[in-house]
Amino acid sequence: MISGYIPIAVLILVAAILGGAMIGLSFLFGPHKPTFFKSTSYECGIDPVGNARERFPIKFYLVAMLFIIFDIETIFLWPWAVTYGSQEHGMKVFFLSEMAVFVAILFIGYFYILGKGALDWDESDRAVNQDSHTPEIKAKRAPIRFGNEASGVVDLDKKPVGDRVPTYGASSQEEVVAGGKR
Repeated sequence: MISGYIPIAVLILVAAILGGAMIGLSFLFGPHKPTFFKSTSYECGIDPVGNARERFPIKFYLVAMLFIIFDIETIFLWPWAVTYGSQEHGMKVFFLSEMAVFVAILFIGYFYILGKGALDWDESDRAVNQDSHTPEIKAKRAPIRFGNEASGVVDLDKKPVGDRVPTYGASSQEEVVAGGKR
């Protein structure tokens, strides 16, 4: 009876020994040269801004918990699929009907949380109370301006004057000889 658990115990023991050995060896043989920059917080390559103890919206926790619940429920499909093929015809029909009931309950729960808006992130008044196709949204928007519309057509045959200093922007590319002068 207990002999079936010996491989699991050996796996846990080997994983614990390997993990402890890696941490211990890196502590013993790793460099220990603390500097100011190594001691500061690191957040995606930039200095952290604000307090680390800020509150997260409840929606974050709700979605995380729903993900875990549905993930755990779908894990139950694996043992069913493994044992389904080795059963007799009568048991296969029973297993299939039981799994159909399970999946139906799973989908009912999923559509229930969709209906309650548990997965909706936008809580603005427009998203909750109004249609998203309002006249303001459908109205034609102003054209995008880049800042060089008044400079005219660029003549690519004209040659620039003197040594070109690397500059950026359309206006630096339009400085040309006009009548021999700049």
